[in-house]
Amino acid sequence: MKFCKILSLILAVLMLVSTLAACGETTEPDETQAQTNAPSGSGNGDNAETEVETVDPAEEALDRLTDIDWGGDDFCILFVSDIAGYAEEVEAEAEASDQTSSAVINDAVYERNILFEDRCHLTFVPSPTTTAGVTTQVSAECQTNAGDYALITAPASITAKMATSGYLYNYLEMAIDYEKPWWDPGTLDFALDGNIFFMNGAHNIVDDDVTFVFMFNKTLQQEAKIEDPYTTVRNGDWTLDHFNTIIQSVSADSDGNGVWDEKDTYGFSAPSSIGNTLFYGAGLRYVANSRDMDYPELALSNQLEKAAQVLEKAQAIVHENNSSYVAKPGNEPFSRDIFVQERGLFYCEAASYLRALNQTMEGDYGVVPVPKFDKEQPNYLTWTHDIGSTLSIPTSIVDEIENQQFEEVLEAYVVLSYKLVKPAYYDTMLTSRNVRDPDSAEMLDLIFQNRTYDMAMYFTDLGFSSLFSDCVIGNTDNFSSKYTSNSKRFDRQIQNILKHISQ
Repeated sequence: MKFCKILSLILAVLMLVSTLAACGETTEPDETQAQTNAPSGSGNGDNAETEVETVDPAEEALDRLTDIDWGGDDFCILFVSDIAGYAEEVEAEAEASDQTSSAVINDAVYERNILFEDRCHLTFVPSPTTTAGVTTQVSAECQTNAGDYALITAPASITAKMATSGYLYNYLEMAIDYEKPWWDPGTLDFALDGNIFFMNGAHNIVDDDVTFVFMFNKTLQQEAKIEDPYTTVRNGDWTLDHFNTIIQSVSADSDGNGVWDEKDTYGFSAPSSIGNTLFYGAGLRYVANSRDMDYPELALSNQLEKAAQVLEKAQAIVHENNSSYVAKPGNEPFSRDIFVQERGLFYCEAASYLRALNQTMEGDYGVVPVPKFDKEQPNYLTWTHDIGSTLSIPTSIVDEIENQQFEEVLEAYVVLSYKLVKPAYYDTMLTSRNVRDPDSAEMLDLIFQNRTYDMAMYFTDLGFSSLFSDCVIGNTDNFSSKYTSNSKRFDRQIQNILKHISQ
């Protein structure tokens, strides 16, 4: 079986090369336009058909990336292996050990790695490490300029600290178009003094996995005679006030013991990070920065009145009338079990939970975005947890970047991920196998198109990352004073970050 699978992958390589060679013999239109070819017909043109031909930007990019030669040398990616999903992004077996949905990703990653090695004439070497040890390992790598690692995949919060330590290379030094669909342009907004130290894109699975979504139980929704949530979302009426109203009448002391705990029925269950989810869903953020800005700025100083309103709404959702169950840190399975056992109308968690949910939940469920602040808010927004994966480059390989074809190799890795891994994860597994209706797939498209990236969540030393969430869980109203107090240190902390970056 392994021989057959490897043979089929080799044939796939040959077919792809043949296809790309054929594409290179024709003139392709611009990727943003369609080329119209009208057949000559018989002369009157009454029945002439118009054929529209579009260009796949990934095919076009791969057609350009045909003359890459790493000389057969190792191309090593250092990745943390003790967080679920990280190994899945990078390494794969020739034959998956099972036929579950994870096997779909395994096969796609394996094929990508084979094609990557063949196209770039290199030996791809995934090198596992730990979250506790990755920074030390990268520090030693950069101090000795060993050049052992070409890329690093680690949580965004750890990567941010490595950036401020001077260990990471600036993506903007390379002539790469980061507006292409295989890159996530949201990460460009982490620019600091003209530097981008990590990028997300089609090569990331964990970043998508830790994007927060809402789910609802269709049976309980119908029993409570609640309007179809999909329709509410499409109409722009899916707001915090609307959500709070519909969860108020569902809760019940299921075991009749007078104690509200994980054994009862609720309108909503969620992890302790729910405050952050409602904060970003309402269009708030702590820090504004982008590649067009010379200096990061505090984004909330002029929105404290709105933040107070969002806090009031969030506290009502979490605390009023026993309508919600919020699990304490480490007890996240309790909030999940309430939903799986059909004792929760709505549930909020990271998208990764959809895998297990689809396998274990007998009742039917749907997926919707995080509620908006009000009807005037243009988009439904969400965020990604700081354990999400991101891709960075150590400064120790600057010579390879300047003297070899590193840019083309990097692009080939990401574009092949876009062609193979992203469809396996998103189209096959997430929006087909782990949801149960096309409406949920539509909602996931909406969710992933509007993610908020806030520097404060990854540069945790700024002191903002848990302020709002703590006030929601603690049911306190001192958010404004704490934010104002921390803001006084902001300029000094940013200057310190930029000083380390420039060294």
